[in-house]
Amino acid sequence: MSQFNSVTETMSNTHVDVTLGFIPLIDSAPFIIAKEKGFFEKHGVRVVLSKEASWASIRDKVSFNLLQGAHMLASMPLASGLGIGSSKAKIQASFTVSQNGNGITVSNSLYQLMSHSAMSLQDMREGDALKSAIRKLNRTLKFAMVYPYSSHHYQLRDWLNRAGINPDKDVQLIVVPPTKMMDYLKSEEIDGYCVGEPWNSLAMEQGIGHMLVTGYEIWGNTPEKVLGVNELWASQNEELHIALIRAIHEACEWVDDSNNIEELLSILSHPDYLNCSVEQLRYGFSAIKPSGQFDWPMEAYQTFSGDCVNRPNTNYALWLLGQMYRWQQLPNSSNLIEFINSTFNETFYCKALGKEEYLSTSPLTGSLTEHDWFEKVLQDKIRIHPEGVKSGFIEL
Repeated sequence: MSQFNSVTETMSNTHVDVTLGFIPLIDSAPFIIAKEKGFFEKHGVRVVLSKEASWASIRDKVSFNLLQGAHMLASMPLASGLGIGSSKAKIQASFTVSQNGNGITVSNSLYQLMSHSAMSLQDMREGDALKSAIRKLNRTLKFAMVYPYSSHHYQLRDWLNRAGINPDKDVQLIVVPPTKMMDYLKSEEIDGYCVGEPWNSLAMEQGIGHMLVTGYEIWGNTPEKVLGVNELWASQNEELHIALIRAIHEACEWVDDSNNIEELLSILSHPDYLNCSVEQLRYGFSAIKPSGQFDWPMEAYQTFSGDCVNRPNTNYALWLLGQMYRWQQLPNSSNLIEFINSTFNETFYCKALGKEEYLSTSPLTGSLTEHDWFEKVLQDKIRIHPEGVKSGFIEL
């Protein structure tokens, strides 16, 4: 093990091949484990991990090759590659690190107000009780998400919209870093948030919030974080790129092995990494959740390994671009399929792990033209298949 010195190493170290960024979240675990368990070294690449404060910092540093790659939101390579919200920069999503793990949590006061009008638990989970609460209030509720171009943002919007709540008119949406969510909720600066674990479970454990619904219940099984790398760097350093994929893939399998849970939690709890107690982190990796009025569906737990998890998923890339178009972040919906295939390119994944490439004969948009597919998403007439995005989409 590196004895937790990886974060404090510097770029001046002449023996460093690659510097990778991460945000201190549960799903950064494969990056940390690949470092601490020696998987990077095993596969011939010397890595320094850089703990970053925000997703914007991750985006900018990878774009300018200050970081060669990072633990990254699945939507970030797409937004960066199209110049949405930042200067255009090509980032490749060559490996999916995690699946699921998001949830929506509200403050105690809002939960109490919602419970007064809820006829059933389903009214709470599907947002009907929130819609009733909004009618009773003389102020606009404020909800937070982690980044404008993130699954958290789009899941929150989708959930609100299905309940008949206009996310642009009936509530206010703001960006708050994941590690600050609970502080904002406790101080009543926000009324709720959509974030990944452990920040939903911890809000329940500490008695400052109630969880309403998981991301799985909104979208089914969907990718969450990826290994995003600077595309120019990847093209010039193919062997290092492949070594990263192999090391992180091995780390993903290690993280998912329940026999490693105590060592995993001990490593992640260190101040250089997630800086949480072992017991707090346990909520993110097991069926053990805080007692209360919310039961996590088993399928909603975060997973890290398996071909269906780790292979770059072009269906999901298409869905994310559809959400950007639906919520007026993407100005046009033409000529995007080639961009999707090059950004979520499985070539390096297959080469690194000895997998066969999927050679689909049917277009990503099925029988619809690209333009018509995006227009139907805009109208909420296309949704992810109930079994998850690997099964494609359904037309309403």
